[in-house]
This record gives sequence, C-alpha cells and structure tokens, in this order.
Amino acid sequence: MQKHIYKLYKKCNRLYATDIALLLTLVILTFNLSQCNLVRQKPTTIASDHKLENFNKEFEKKIYNVAPGVYSAVGFGIANSILIVGDDGLIIIDTMDDLKSGKEVFDEFRKISNLPIKAIIYTHSHPDHIFGSQSFAEGSNPEVYAHESLLPTVQKLASETTPIIGTRSARMFGNYLKDNDLVNVGIGPYQGYNSETKLDFVPPTKTFRDSLEIKVSGVRLKLIHAPGETDDQIYIYLPEKKVLMSGDNFYKAFPNLYTIRGTWFRSLKNWYKSLDIIRSIRPEHLIPSHGKPLSGTEEIAQVVTDYRDAVQFVHDQSLRGINGGLNPDDLVDYVKLPSHLSKSPYLQEIYGKVAWSVRSLFNGNLGWFSGDSNDLHPLSRDQTAKLLSELAGGKENLLSYAKTKFQNEDFQASLTLTGHLLRIDPKNSEAKDLRIRSLEALGKKEENANSRHYYFTEALELRDNFVAKLQVKPSPQLLKRYPVSVIFSSFVTNLDPIASLELDEKVGFVFTDTNESFTIHLRRGVAEVIPILHDDSEVIVHLDSQDWKEILTRIKNPVTTLPKFEYKKGNILKFARFLKLFSPLDPILSYEKPKG
Repeated sequence: MQKHIYKLYKKCNRLYATDIALLLTLVILTFNLSQCNLVRQKPTTIASDHKLENFNKEFEKKIYNVAPGVYSAVGFGIANSILIVGDDGLIIIDTMDDLKSGKEVFDEFRKISNLPIKAIIYTHSHPDHIFGSQSFAEGSNPEVYAHESLLPTVQKLASETTPIIGTRSARMFGNYLKDNDLVNVGIGPYQGYNSETKLDFVPPTKTFRDSLEIKVSGVRLKLIHAPGETDDQIYIYLPEKKVLMSGDNFYKAFPNLYTIRGTWFRSLKNWYKSLDIIRSIRPEHLIPSHGKPLSGTEEIAQVVTDYRDAVQFVHDQSLRGINGGLNPDDLVDYVKLPSHLSKSPYLQEIYGKVAWSVRSLFNGNLGWFSGDSNDLHPLSRDQTAKLLSELAGGKENLLSYAKTKFQNEDFQASLTLTGHLLRIDPKNSEAKDLRIRSLEALGKKEENANSRHYYFTEALELRDNFVAKLQVKPSPQLLKRYPVSVIFSSFVTNLDPIASLELDEKVGFVFTDTNESFTIHLRRGVAEVIPILHDDSEVIVHLDSQDWKEILTRIKNPVTTLPKFEYKKGNILKFARFLKLFSPLDPILSYEKPKG
C-alpha cells in the first residue's frame, strides 16, 4: 500500500497525505470492491422431486450420432454442442457456456475426427451457446455464422442490467446450492458459472437477415431466421440428411416464454410461427440445443404441433382474457392448458410456466397498468405492510397469523406475511426464520427447476446474510471485443442522483489505442455520453481503452491503474472524485427497503 501511495504522490501535483488517503477511499468506494462476499453455504434438506428426477435421464453425458456425420453432445453443460463432419473439415453448432466445457466437448469431438474446424454457427446469443467458442476456434481460423442481430444483442446483454440479471440468474440456476441440492436445471444438468469460470467469444464473420444457403466442406446448409426465445434465433437445416437444428425454440419442457431472471419481451406469436417452419420442413431428425435429439418424421411433426399449439393457446387465450378486461392475477387463473397439451411429456412445466408467460404477455401488450384504478397510485410497500399489521391488530398478531398459515401448510401465505413483517421490523428474527422455512417448504414442493432454485437460494441468502450474484468475470480477451460505447452506457447508469444534483461539469476521455474520444457531461443528476471530446471539459484524460474496461470490471486495481493515465487537464484527484459519483446501489433482497 505504501508503494501505491508513493506512486500517487509522484503522479499528482500538490497532493498532501490527506488528499491521497481521500483519493484511495474514493477509488475503492467508486468500484465497490468491498462487495466480494465470502459465502458460507449450509446444507438444505430437500425432498426428492420425482418429476425433475425423471428428467435426469434426458441429460446423460453422451455424444449422440444422430445421422451420418452429425453428432450432438448432451449433458456436458446446460446446452448442447453439435458436430457436423464434412469432406475436409468440421462444422460446430453452438459452443457451450465457457472455455472449460467447450474444451471438454471439443476433446470428445476430436475422438470422432481430426479434421480442421471450417465453420462455427451460433443458433442465438445466449451465453450458454457462445462463450466457449474460443476452445473450438483455437489454432484455426473458421468462418463464424450468425444472424445479423446477434452481435448487437451480445453487447446489449453485457450492458445496463447485467448486475441484477446476474443476481437473478444465480438464484434461478441454483449456483449457490450444494451439488446434492440440485436435481437439474430443467433443460440441462447444471449451469456451472463460478469465480473460476473463463469465457471468450469469437464474433461472427458472416451474417444474414432472413435466410442464407451455404456449402461448407461439401455440406449444404440452410440458415433460417426463426425468432422465438430470442429475436436472433436461427435454425440450421441439412437438406441432404433431413436434419434440422432448432436452437432454443424447442426443448423437452414447457418453453420459457418468459424467464424469471429477467428478459426483454419474447413474442409468443413469433415463437409459434417459427415452430411452423419446422412443421413445413418435416425433418427426419430434430436436434435441439438442450436435451436429446428426436428422430422420425411423424413423431417430430406431432410433438412440434403440440408444442406450437401450447404457445398459441397461451397467446390467444391471454389476449381473449385481456380484451375481456381481466386483471393479470385473474388472467393467470383463466388461462390453463387443455389436458391433451398439459399431459404431453414435452410440455411439463419444469422450465417455463404458463402463469409466468401469461403475465409477460399482459405486460408486453399493455404495460404495467392492470386496468384497476387502485393500481394508478397504489399504496407503497411500507404502507401496505403497515395496513396489514393494523388489520391484524399489531405486529405480534401478524406474526401469529403467519405461524398459523405455516402450520396449516399454506406456505405461500406465510411467505407473503413474513415479507410484510420484515418490511416493518427487519430485525425480527422469528419472522426471518419463518420466512426461511416457508421458502424451503415451497422449494420442496416445486416441480419447476427455476422456481425451486429461486426459493432455496433466497432461503440461503437470508440465513447467511448475502445477496447472490454470478461471480464469473469476463476475460481480458473477451473485453477487447466490446466497444467502449457499450461500457459507457452501463457506467453512467450508476450515477448517484443526490451527490450529482447540483453539479454541472464535463470530463473528457481520449482513448489512445482506438482513436476514440468521449465526453461525459454531468448535468444535475444526468450523465450524458457525447461521442466527441469537448475542449471545455474540466478534466481530460488520455488512457487505454482496455485499462478502462478492466478497471470497471474489477480485473485491474484502480489504485495502481489510474496513475498510469495521462491527465491533460485536471488531475487524478479530480478524476477520482468524479468517478465516486458513479456508485451502484448496494444490492438488497426482495422484501428489504432500499439502503441510503
């Protein structure tokens, strides 16, 4: 630490020891380095869930030879990777979720063929399909095919909402649960992101809009845009082998028409129309990017027809209810799959849920307002908790009601009531304990993997006093692929509105390695990113874009990196004071009040 202080002292003009101490404090606070939690995991007693247990056989670690020269690697991670052997080279479809699983699958594929990799094709932009790509591309120079919107989507995924989606993903996939607490994740055996995970991504070299016919190593392929789970989703069809790769538009579970980790609106109409593309092609083999492949033209046609009918049913009946004036809560009770669909082994609600899909469709079409006048200006969460406490005759009676509900196995009611209790009295240990037991009881009953993991993880968070998050960090190589503009769009969303309310100042950034310049105009609670340098900026910093990215993602220590920058106007202390204004909120659990 003394060496760091000395460097800062040498770098800055007229900085005294108190200024340097302030600078170090500002920098550390700015980048929130104190939020690296050491998590103690306590075992949770979890009853066996037979429906999820039965799905484990779908994820047996195995390479399936689907058709001559076509192989699907199942069970090596949450998603599959697919190999096509050509005349003088190989084609890889989807590349797993990280470099380790990518290498494991690639080593298995090498047992089948030593031919060079000629092409990589991404079915869509989700991390579990692209972030192991460097393991397949290492030592070769393949063409990389994807839809034209994939790269912008990958960049957007890494921007504004990364922190909260990381937290919700860690809960949904059960990243903090012990191995024996995880049955599977519904569409794969596990999602294994942790602090040791390494990611990298080879960007597309060839893109298309609607469809593209190509020939790679003697193999004819047709790439077809098929928006569904994502807008950049594509199918890959091999006409000579009658094999179709369906990405994430189809897997053996009710589809995630909405995901509880959080996502942009997924169009149900686009989804079922894209499933109709499969029906029109009538493939002999269908290879999803999750779970086992299917074979048999008639069986595939029937299964996919039921699948698309389920999606259209939810779409149409939700709209029927919406147009009839149904509130979102009533709409959930109204829309129920008919029995011939709900009984299908391909439509079990172990991953997506009809109720979640209905709520998403309401919000995607009409927005947040339910139509009930009460929701125009509803009671705040604090007011609602206080009202319920008053109706119960005080906090003690409310806790007594919650205990009675738990004893009567009405665990949802006890969970709801403890949320209100802890809002009023966050240190109430009895309410906290009851909430933990309610969460665990709901988790034991839950057949949906995502919901199950969310319950158990929140119970663990409450017990051990931490907030879950995905601990994986991008590699320096991966960061190089992200434009500085993407990094800035995320950075400015962390502006403290109170601390910056009376400020009007500019800070200029000149990135010497990319020849890009930006100005952040801080203007009374808003930080405008301007893609040129304003000479009237109070601080102008010349820096390397990679250093900037690695500081913001905590790969590099700001204390040792900021002195490397060249301050053409202003100095390091002014820059650090500016950075301190961009400080993310401390994460909280769902029932807690905002801090500060």
